[in-house]
This record gives sequence, C-alpha cells and structure tokens, in this order.
Amino acid sequence: MGRRSTKPGVARVSSEAEQQCVVREANEAVSVLHMALAAGAQRLALRCECGDAGCVACVSLTRGEYEAVRAYGSHFAVGVNHENPEDACVLSESARFEVIDVIGGDSRYHVLARNPRHAWSERSES
Repeated sequence: MGRRSTKPGVARVSSEAEQQCVVREANEAVSVLHMALAAGAQRLALRCECGDAGCVACVSLTRGEYEAVRAYGSHFAVGVNHENPEDACVLSESARFEVIDVIGGDSRYHVLARNPRHAWSERSES
C-alpha cells in the first residue's frame, strides 16, 4: 500500500516509490558519515535503491558517482538488473550498479517531492 500524499487530488503512490525514498534517505545518512572521503578516493557501500522491500543487495559507488546520482531527484542507484521497466528507465550501467530515472507519473512526483536535497520537498507526515 502506498503512502498518502499531503497534496490534495494526488492519488496514492506505489509502495515501490515509497521504498525507494526510504532507502535513499538511509543512504543519505550513510553518505553524511563518509563526508571525509575525498571524491573518487574510496567507494561507499550503500543499499540498492530499487524499490523492492525485500531487496538486501548493496551497491558500491565512489563519492563522485554518488553525488552525480543525487544531483537529480528522480535518479536512483540500483543493482544491475534491479530496475522496474514499468516505472523507470536505465540511464547508465556499470559492472557495479545502474542509475535509473523514475518516470512513472505519480511515482515520479513522489520521489521528487521526497528528495531530501531540495528545500521544497515534503517532510514526513504525522
């Protein structure tokens, strides 16, 4: 079941989009702990942001790679072949991870609204 939006007239979003947001927020916390790493020096071990609540895969990104993904609110770092072609498209792929863009209507709005790096993002609901 998806989370209800605080915006009037916006339908509930998929649990997949909500899961992606939750994992992104956890990865942001891990990233803050590793801020001392020089760009490109070491890799961050992060959770796959695929949206599957049962996924326990990890992805390994350098600080520069991670910041490139976070530069866009609808982009997520996922394990290779972890994308859902119904909601996302693969933008780039390496041996370690893929970068996807969430393109499904309500899901896209949701992940953009929940982007912790933008001042206009919605904060957690009470």
